[in-house]
Amino acid sequence: MREPLDLLLVFPNNRARAYGALASDIAAITPPVQAGLTAAFIRARGYSVSILDADADNLTPDQTAAAIRKAAPRVAMVCTDHVNSGDVTKMAAASDLLKALRAQGHSVPILLEGVVPTAYPEQMLTEEGADLVCQGEAFAPIEELLRHLTAHGWSAPLDDEQIAGIWARYGDRVVRSVRAPMVQDVDAWPMTAWDLIPPQRYRAHIWHCFDDLSRRTPYAAIATNYGCPYGCTFCSVNVVAGGSNFRARSPEKVLDEIDYLVNEHGVRTLRLLDNVFTIRLDLVEQICDMIIERGYDLNMWAYARVESIKNLDILKKMKRAGVNWLAYGIEAASERVRTAVDKGSSERTIHQALHWTQEAGIHIVGNFIFGLPEDDMETMRMSFEMAKEYNFEWANFYCAMAYPGTALHKQALSEGIELPATWSGYGQYAPDAWPMSTASLQPHDILRFRDEAFREYYAQPRYQRMMEEKFGPEVVGYIRRILEIELPRTYPREATV
Repeated sequence: MREPLDLLLVFPNNRARAYGALASDIAAITPPVQAGLTAAFIRARGYSVSILDADADNLTPDQTAAAIRKAAPRVAMVCTDHVNSGDVTKMAAASDLLKALRAQGHSVPILLEGVVPTAYPEQMLTEEGADLVCQGEAFAPIEELLRHLTAHGWSAPLDDEQIAGIWARYGDRVVRSVRAPMVQDVDAWPMTAWDLIPPQRYRAHIWHCFDDLSRRTPYAAIATNYGCPYGCTFCSVNVVAGGSNFRARSPEKVLDEIDYLVNEHGVRTLRLLDNVFTIRLDLVEQICDMIIERGYDLNMWAYARVESIKNLDILKKMKRAGVNWLAYGIEAASERVRTAVDKGSSERTIHQALHWTQEAGIHIVGNFIFGLPEDDMETMRMSFEMAKEYNFEWANFYCAMAYPGTALHKQALSEGIELPATWSGYGQYAPDAWPMSTASLQPHDILRFRDEAFREYYAQPRYQRMMEEKFGPEVVGYIRRILEIELPRTYPREATV
């Protein structure tokens, strides 16, 4: 008989909910790196581990639940992820999975980790029906939990705060804990378990490969640093840590992983998962130098913050290394709107960084949020006009969501602002998406503005001409196809842009 599986890491499927009609072939299929890191960490300590990526396999909740029951691990950890802000939408998929498990009469202990479980551990146990919750970073808590389950089984209850970070429910009794401490020496982590999430299963965002659409796969994602030292009130990336934080990997460790991905898996298309890749320019420069020295033909994208871009030379070096796209969180054109959410980038700083990036030949993803607390119709139009003025190769238009655990969520609660009635309501493309209201804007005003802004931006003849000149007619054809997709919103369709 086979040995029992110690840990099954489950990445639930919310592709249709997160991306709507874009899910089939336009949106990325991103490797669950957090699950891969956890698997590597736990496996290095002698436990057996497997990953069930229901997202990549496009499994329904019932199919995922059946696969968990068949695997029969000591514990199954459902990863709701916490790599970037907005990943709270995975909670909807986790909730559906828990319902399916209950309907099938599951006997495997189910643990939740991620942003929402960290913010509301007791709610996850009493309302969502999880057996266990990890509050904070999962590595050491899972190891301690497996040690307990191996020695005593599920029938031996934990005590309060017995394992830092692990909450549990036994019938009606809730065992409480405290947030798990963060691992400071991230170089001590083993490399992501890429054998469990092979890059050949994944594909890049379509815009990432506009210069060569055949290179969307194999696709991988790695971090050069973890956390974020900034404190934007709308962002959930620091919820798991409990506050602003920053931990950098050594350039040597980063290149060890890139070497492996290139040489063992043929990866050329790579996402840098950092919340802000350009925080430590000295490390950025070393990483780029090492990539250039190896002569790898990489196509990478990363998030950057305009304040961190100090000169044109570093951008030119990033371009030589293969950083072909940078995504900037501009958020709003109005300085008043930005300042109110602790995103105090000056207009001059924004302009300088964008100008240098374009001069370096790096394509830009401009990220904007409509409906921030100080927004009104005029300031939202200012943001939209700014996007059109710069004519970014790609622009993401979001609605302000009060993600659980963020300062914006606490503000919404204190002011009595209506929040989404379901986890799916936090999804940007969901039919029941429900952004925050402001003093002068209702949720449906913001949603309608966002959707009309998206259509108008990508339909611009000036934009499409630029894209055809840079990438060719096939890319323009994809853009026009995207414009044909109608999001199934519940608001009236009249335009307001």
